[in-house]
Amino acid sequence: MLEHVGFADVRWGPQVDVFSGSEHESDAKEFDTRGVTFAGIRP
Repeated sequence: MLEHVGFADVRWGPQVDVFSGSEHESDAKEFDTRGVTFAGIRP
């Protein structure tokens, strides 16, 4: 998807449990929600 909108050299980082310790942690675990970082160049 990122390449489709014009980004090049897209790099994905690790998946992170961004809801750990939050009040909605149980909701996030129920849906297996994760965050992921990415970087890309938009020429």
